[in-house]
Amino acid sequence: MAGSKPRPNKLHPPVDAERDHVLGEPGAEMTLVEYGSYACGYCHAAHEIVAQLRDRFGSRMQYVFRHLPITGRDQAMPAAELAEYASGSGGSFWQAHDALMRRGPEFGPGDLDLIAAELGVPRREEWDPAAARAAAVRVRDDARSGLRSGAAVTPTFSIKGRRYEGAWDESSLAEVMLGSLGHRLHMASVNFVRWAPSTGLLLLFMTVLAVI
Repeated sequence: MAGSKPRPNKLHPPVDAERDHVLGEPGAEMTLVEYGSYACGYCHAAHEIVAQLRDRFGSRMQYVFRHLPITGRDQAMPAAELAEYASGSGGSFWQAHDALMRRGPEFGPGDLDLIAAELGVPRREEWDPAAARAAAVRVRDDARSGLRSGAAVTPTFSIKGRRYEGAWDESSLAEVMLGSLGHRLHMASVNFVRWAPSTGLLLLFMTVLAVI
């Protein structure tokens, strides 16, 4: 639509190892951030792809998961809150994350209580009120950061601090994470289109020189 404001593409806030759920070695050269939902079938497919990327890159890669519970699914928010409650009560966020990814994206009556029992977490009705509020706040904060980062669907990935808009199969994500020649030339052509013709020509020329 003419005059419409473009969606943000910068990750906001940046990854914070003290706050974010980070899987991987500190200082890894590649960081992949996902805004996802446990009630999203596409996120469950992406979960397998992320595992393949982690196997492929090992200590060179960090993976960060932030919550963006999808609308229209009654269990999307409770599932995210369960992961956060498990993490805040002394358990492992990633253990809860994997359990929810294995069992979803459709959660029937009692499914979340069964997963909670596997994690050593009480039923939701028995949660500590303060810890339950903290879990809900964390999920809402993640979702708001997703909106500020331009995440309109799940999964949405961010690579090198920028929202990624391409295909999210293993090869495509790996190519961008590695900063391949093909991807850099593609970005140079995008910049060329966005700039005025004379400035864009100079920018493209300088970008190609930098790549070479």
